[in-house]
Amino acid sequence: MSPERAAPDESAPGRKAQARRSASLLKSRLLKEEQTAFDDALRSFATNPAFERMSAIIARSRRRFILGRGDAQEHAMLLSSSLKASFSQVFLVAPPGLDHLDLLADVRTGDVLIAICNRPYRRDTVEIGRLYVAAGGTLMLLTDSADSPLSAFASEQIIIEHATRDAQVDATAVVLATRLLARLASASSKGAVRRAQERERLGDLLGLYESDMRWVGRGQGSGAAGS
Repeated sequence: MSPERAAPDESAPGRKAQARRSASLLKSRLLKEEQTAFDDALRSFATNPAFERMSAIIARSRRRFILGRGDAQEHAMLLSSSLKASFSQVFLVAPPGLDHLDLLADVRTGDVLIAICNRPYRRDTVEIGRLYVAAGGTLMLLTDSADSPLSAFASEQIIIEHATRDAQVDATAVVLATRLLARLASASSKGAVRRAQERERLGDLLGLYESDMRWVGRGQGSGAAGS
């Protein structure tokens, strides 16, 4: 006669413990996926000279426009914010700030459009990029394939190879690429360094940030109150 299987613990504490174990297992799996994606991106980017070429173009451009729609808009916002810390004339192509019609109506020599275009490729991103090049503009691309719809129109492109088709996992490599590109561009421009220093000085002058000395940890505060 086979031994009876232990009945699952249906009590409230038992359910909470089971939920914590499930969450811990999920966290371990997600961290492993993120680590793998990060390590793969590091190896790929270390030998990719397109980062140096694109960062140099960004540094010497007059105006810098950043485009990304759908899932890529978050990455476009990150790249735009990172570049604004070191450069003037950085614009995110997204309403209400800058509409794509305004971008295409004023294409100038010396400007650059940086588009982030990964699968599934957004039709509006592709069409805006094509029209920008047709108007005489310079397009640079962050994409996941040399055969992407905008690759043939880009003056430079960075291929971010994705190990999966999970946008959340692949986002790790895209974020790393945008941060690396922005920091390389900043490092290659003396004006960018001066701008970053001036922003820091003005932030201190305006008192935008709390001093670290004003913060007291919860445990430390409780101890002081109880003494």
